[in-house]
Amino acid sequence: MVNAIKIHSMKTKLEKYFCGRAALEYWQVPNLRGALEPSDVEIPEEYVIFTDRTIYRPQGIILHTCRIKGAEKYTQDGVCTLPLVFLQMANEYSIHKLIFLGLQICSWQRGNRPLCSKKELLNCANELYGHRGRRKALRALRYVEEGSRSPMESYLFMFLRLPNALGGCGIVNLQLNTRITTEKTGKLYYADLYVPSHKLIIEYDSKDFHHNDQSFSLDKIRATNLSLEGYQVVSVCFEQLAKIHHFETLALDIASRVGKKIRIRARKFFEGFAALRDLMLKGAKACRSRAKKVLFHEVPKFPGVRKIYDVYELAWRKFCDYPKRSLLITRAT
Repeated sequence: MVNAIKIHSMKTKLEKYFCGRAALEYWQVPNLRGALEPSDVEIPEEYVIFTDRTIYRPQGIILHTCRIKGAEKYTQDGVCTLPLVFLQMANEYSIHKLIFLGLQICSWQRGNRPLCSKKELLNCANELYGHRGRRKALRALRYVEEGSRSPMESYLFMFLRLPNALGGCGIVNLQLNTRITTEKTGKLYYADLYVPSHKLIIEYDSKDFHHNDQSFSLDKIRATNLSLEGYQVVSVCFEQLAKIHHFETLALDIASRVGKKIRIRARKFFEGFAALRDLMLKGAKACRSRAKKVLFHEVPKFPGVRKIYDVYELAWRKFCDYPKRSLLITRAT
């Protein structure tokens, strides 16, 4: 266990606690390395002290102060707990990375219980009013659900669930790893992604677990049993997420099954979709900056994309010419 270190300041003893990336590594958040942080990077020790006083900061130590009342209760054994760390990382990560982090914190990849529940994350964010990462964390938590069992399930969920302004398809009511018991045969199954209103099951078929004869046969039997009960089963592979034209077909097919029409009206769709693809394909290595233009062939050709892309180009040129100005586009009436 990590022991809290005593620091003398103004004749009082203050405890410092691991926070930020160091705390994420301590709690062994799944896919921290490789997806959110580079695999070979050395994560420095980072601490927080709960005080509003000016303190001495030793050279070589990353030391933060927090004056939010009640924040100190979100600590355990000299380390900030994950609800508080999620707020801290809201100041460091992009909105897409923060949503992915929330999905990993609430995932079932280390047993049948998540490291932390979405309710705990929400309670902390609502309680610590005044924390710099609070508003961004609350926005990210709108799109965080419990139950992801792999990073690819999380990526697929984000592509389908996030709104157009964040680069997603805006398909709501998606659930992760839902338990389904068939009525006729009484068999128990788990759906990677599930839309209960339309009995739609979306399965991600990874090469590691679904590309051998036994798994292939079991998947076919499973799909047949579920179809007999009235469920729709859609299988998704990596190429359908990695290649634009395949993803376009997949998304339109899923949207039609749930009675949704995908029509892009948000200028930020292009930046959001590129950020999602960078997060999936490049992980922690690189995500494009806003100064790098998203080309038309880098996004799926959903209805409305051609028209709104002209608005995006105008906003992007305005940003390059005047980077400190707003990207709001005004049109003459």
